[in-house]
Order: sequence, then structure tokens, then C-alpha cells
Amino acid sequence: MSRTYTADLASYSASGPVGSQGGNTTVDLSAVNDGNAAENLALHAGDILTVRERAGWADIGAAVTVKGEVQHPGTYGIQPGEKLSSLLQRSGGFTALAYPYGAVLTRQDVREVELKNQLELVQRLKAEEVNLKALPESDDDQKNAKLTAVGATETAITQLQANAPIGRVVIHIRPQIPEWQNTSADAALRDGDVLVIPKKTDYVMVTGQVYNPTAIGYQTGKSARWYLSQAGGITQIADKKAVFVVRGDGSVIASKNNNSGWFAGDPLSATLRPGDSIVVPEKAPKIGSRNWNVALQTAQVAASLALAVAYIHP
Repeated sequence: MSRTYTADLASYSASGPVGSQGGNTTVDLSAVNDGNAAENLALHAGDILTVRERAGWADIGAAVTVKGEVQHPGTYGIQPGEKLSSLLQRSGGFTALAYPYGAVLTRQDVREVELKNQLELVQRLKAEEVNLKALPESDDDQKNAKLTAVGATETAITQLQANAPIGRVVIHIRPQIPEWQNTSADAALRDGDVLVIPKKTDYVMVTGQVYNPTAIGYQTGKSARWYLSQAGGITQIADKKAVFVVRGDGSVIASKNNNSGWFAGDPLSATLRPGDSIVVPEKAPKIGSRNWNVALQTAQVAASLALAVAYIHP
């Protein structure tokens, strides 16, 4: 059976007021191509003929890449609306060494948004640095506070510029695919997505302002507070109210006093799993505006998130 192709013709009345619409007509392009004079309408100045795009045309050639611990890593073409479970089944499923909890799904348009936000944040911090440098230095305390604030700002800018966003999409998948197939965890894929399934891990990462930033061997049922103690505890310049946990699946638990805007909870009481990471930001100096302090802390959180992903998924 041959396919019928149509177009929409919007015409305007030449006899009526300027711009008055004459009507919309559906034109059978297949009939026009076959020489049907009745469908081969004459066009006039101001008419608009819209040839409709075929549904799904933009999705032709869409592909995603799966790496790591699946039976058949590689690049796979996808159909519109195809989901994670389908990709994993087509790639042969998980290997015996796979750790689905730590899976990383990255997406280009998410990365672009994150990169735009990060660039704007860098510009804000640079502007605040200029303002900080212009502050008076009437005594040693004020001078030292100013130097500390400028140093913290420069460190945050350097960290942000050294750790570009990866565009991570948080997913919650488990080893048994049928258990989450066609649920809210079964995310739809998009062209250019990259899925990385890491190997099983047996440690929790502790980074930031602790006396011994390191990987701590995983212990069943232990809280973030316990892992912090194993890393020597927090330093004098740590912001203990801003400590947060990056879960292996990419979700974040932050204190309600943290200005990062992540999920509020009690990160120190959270029971951790292998692949989780604890991040202890540096305390923002008490100088400048509150907006500057929020921007500085946001920068520290963003840089720490990028570092956490780098540690867990090299």
C-alpha cells in the first residue's frame, strides 16, 4: 500500500482586508505527484505551504553507548522511547562483576545546562573576588579575613574550572532487571546517552576537609559519621553543617542547613553502601555578602560532586 503524503496550505484573501485569511486546505501531495489537476492548486502571494515532517524523523539514527560490566559493550541504535532495561537486555545483561547501584548515565543536553550554570557561577565568583580585593584593610584581623576569603574564592574557581560537569542523570537500577523494568526507574533513553556499569567496589570515599582523605573499606551497616571518624574526623576549617553524601547512584543527601539545594536529610546518620562518598566542604569565610557565601558553597559542592564521580568511576 502506497503512503499518502499531505501538506497544509494557508491562503489569504486578495479581495478582503489586508491580511484577512482565506482558509486552510489540506493538499494531497501524492495526488499532485501523480498529476491530479484538482489537487495541484495554484499558489498566490502570501500563501504558506507547509510540508509536514514525518513523525519520528528526528529520531532516525539515534544511538546510545553502553560501557563497562555488561556482556556486550558497544554502541546500539535505539527506537523512540526505548528504555534502559531494553538496552541492558540487548547488550546481554550484567556480568558477574557488575555493580548496577553505581551505574552512571550521562546525557549531552544535561551537561550543556550544567556547564552553562557552572560558567555563570565562575563569573559570579570572579566578580565577588574583585569586590573582596577592594575591601579596606584597617587592621590585621580584617586583612587576614580578606586574604582568607580571596584564597577560598580562588580555590573554588580553580576547582570548578578543573572539573567540568559530565551531565549525569540519576538512575536507580538493580541487578535483577525484571524487578524494575517498566517502572519509574526504567528511564527512557535519548540519542547520545552513555551508560557506564562499574565493577563492584568495596569502599566508601571520604574527601574534603578531613585529616586523612581516603577510601575506607566498606563495613555493613555503618553510618557516614563512622566513616568520618575512620578518616581522622573533620579539620578546623571544615563546615560540619554542610557535609553531604553522594550516593553511588548519583543522588545526594545534604543537611537542611546546607545551601546547596539538594535533598535535605541527616547525612551523618545515613547508612552507607559501597561506592558512596562523603564530602566535607571548607567553611566559607565570614566576610562579604550572604549571596557570596552561598555562591562559594555552591561552587564547593559542584566541584566536590565532580571529584566524587572521578574517584568512584575513573
